Amino acid sequence: MFDEFMGKNPGAYQVLLNIGDCYREKGDYDKAIENYNKLIDQAKSDPHMGKTMGAKGLAAIGLCYLKQNKLADSQDYFKKSIEMAPQDENLPYNVAEIYFSNQQIDEAIRYFEMAIQIKPEWADPYLKVAYAYLNKGDMAKAAESLEKFIKLEPDTERMVQAKNILGTIKK
Repeated sequence: MFDEFMGKNPGAYQVLLNIGDCYREKGDYDKAIENYNKLIDQAKSDPHMGKTMGAKGLAAIGLCYLKQNKLADSQDYFKKSIEMAPQDENLPYNVAEIYFSNQQIDEAIRYFEMAIQIKPEWADPYLKVAYAYLNKGDMAKAAESLEKFIKLEPDTERMVQAKNILGTIKK
């Protein structure tokens, strides 16, 4: 359906992101990356949404590489996406997740904190950076991050878990 829409509306290049996402979900990473690259190329001539769409395309390529366990390539594309759209908190958060899953804790902390600076009212990076600090053995910073998370996300199951961890740290 997206291909058909694109055929009728060739100027609606943003649909290439959806087409690429479909291919990525099917596991056809080469075709997904091909569509994301088309998106990035066409975004260059869009003065209004170009940077945001280009950054989304770069991040999507990074996700393709992540799914293929090409971590260095994935990190490179996520970093490029952050540089292109530094106002998007999801981009450094995703990079942080990659570093965290590869036990590169200092880098993970750096990018989780970048996401926090961009959107301080978003609870998720506070929880994740707390886990990173726990892995590093910095209980004071882990507790501080958990307290911020609890304030931002009251009355959820994750908040209950965070309170339990916080209680253990403070003992």
